[in-house]
Amino acid sequence: MSERIYSWLLGLYPFRFREACGADALQLFRDRCRDERGVLPRLRLWVDLLTDLAVSIPREYRCAGASLAGDPAQQRLHGTPGFNVLDAEAPRLGAQFCAAMLSLATFGAIPLLISHGGNWLPPSTWTAQAKHGSHLLFSPRLGPVRQRTLGAGEEIRVSGEASTGTRSAGAVDLEFANSRPGEFQIKLVSLSGGVGFFQAQATQPMPQDATGAIIEAFKTHDIVMFGETHGNKQEYEWLCKMVSTPKFDDRVDDIVVEFGNSLYQKSVDGYIAGEDVPIEQVQKAWRNMIGSVGPPSPVYEQFYKAVREANLRRRGKHQMRILLGDPYGDWEKIKDAEDVGPYLAHRDEWYAQVVKEEVLAKHHRALLIMGEGHFLRRNGPGLVEREIRAAGANPYLVVFGTNAAGGYDDLDKRFDTWPAPTIASLAGTWVGELPAMPVTTGGTVPASGLKLRDAADALLYVGPWDELTQLRMPRAELDGTPYGNEMTRRLTIQMGRPVRFLYDQTEVPQFERPQPRPQAQAQPQSNAAGRPALPPMPKSMNDPLPPRPPSE
Repeated sequence: MSERIYSWLLGLYPFRFREACGADALQLFRDRCRDERGVLPRLRLWVDLLTDLAVSIPREYRCAGASLAGDPAQQRLHGTPGFNVLDAEAPRLGAQFCAAMLSLATFGAIPLLISHGGNWLPPSTWTAQAKHGSHLLFSPRLGPVRQRTLGAGEEIRVSGEASTGTRSAGAVDLEFANSRPGEFQIKLVSLSGGVGFFQAQATQPMPQDATGAIIEAFKTHDIVMFGETHGNKQEYEWLCKMVSTPKFDDRVDDIVVEFGNSLYQKSVDGYIAGEDVPIEQVQKAWRNMIGSVGPPSPVYEQFYKAVREANLRRRGKHQMRILLGDPYGDWEKIKDAEDVGPYLAHRDEWYAQVVKEEVLAKHHRALLIMGEGHFLRRNGPGLVEREIRAAGANPYLVVFGTNAAGGYDDLDKRFDTWPAPTIASLAGTWVGELPAMPVTTGGTVPASGLKLRDAADALLYVGPWDELTQLRMPRAELDGTPYGNEMTRRLTIQMGRPVRFLYDQTEVPQFERPQPRPQAQAQPQSNAAGRPALPPMPKSMNDPLPPRPPSE
């Protein structure tokens, strides 16, 4: 850029001067640019050049030295320092005036010339807006900006090709945030000249339609993980709608769920494929879960039905499969806590094994649904994510959250303008800077040092904290029924005592206000939260999983 500007300025000199000395003058300019680096030397260079230009151009036209006019070599030796050489041509008054105005204008553009002409840029936050494969337009921004984010593996062009990570582009090094497709953020990390250090500022997120965001994520990730909140009505209304979306059905092969006992995979396969399987047999998948404490929420049965109906509408086309990720324990054979111990201890390992054997080994694309406590990144990824990453997957993690940014009543008003359901990327945004625990637990768990940007890649928002509800199994299906009696037996095994599970209301607030901690004189049989203490862990927790029986 600087060389092009200087070449254009040389065009203001008389033709004989340009013919005789233009190449040498341009080479001298290149040499000085190479040797005089840094802010002050580069500023001095342009001051010298522009001063010489303002003085020498009028002189070249005004002063016609006959003895020098025919000797270009002597002109170069005896001209004034810079690039001025006398010529026989007389300048026009208009040319002199234009030269003077250009000189003044160019003096005022010194900061711009410096920023484009060397290895130094003024420290500020810069962003870029572009789509995949297009040229980036850089501009300094003082406030929130709308950004685009590249998906993993995509490339952009900045004086050459660059991909996610840190790359050099001319005088600067660019860091491309590892975020989901549809947006990207660029941070100028360092300068090749060694001057300054760029810090990215937290920007406004770009909430996207939740279904569209998940579909977009599958363009660059074979595995999308969703950390759910158990039993949430609004969350599963969205999930049921999403699995009925043609673009989702076209891309996704499998849905791996926590709320399904693997012992009943055969029955579920037939049901989801549209076969005439008795609902009483299929219900065992979600009613006989090993990891469930208490009756399952009706949202899970609704989800199975939604996937079945989506497949029925697509007969002859691509079909989805529900894979059951809960261990294959048979409650008819479980008599005490020692019998259930190995299954409880290896829930995450079994879920990861299902993903590796049924999804990754078959090169499928899958949506993984599990309680967010299993997926949330605390000191790095959890066991499931570590296992599937080690098997070669590059998952994208979305977690459920709401507008509780502190305690139970401490709400972040910035969520008020968000539509629902929506998904927002966490990298480089103010949402990512929020503490993870209050947001993902509706303010029922206090903040820790964990931030959302470190816990996941994106946040699902389905509504404000005070509008979220959970669904419970109706009392009529439990009170005095065989399944209700079986639930009493299971809870006694798991909790060491009978536990209340009958409720009159089938829809209740998702998050209950945390109870105050009891005084020091609390009864010894209660824990710190005032609840009865749990029984000791069974010794069989250290045992491996028993052999898997044939699927029912």
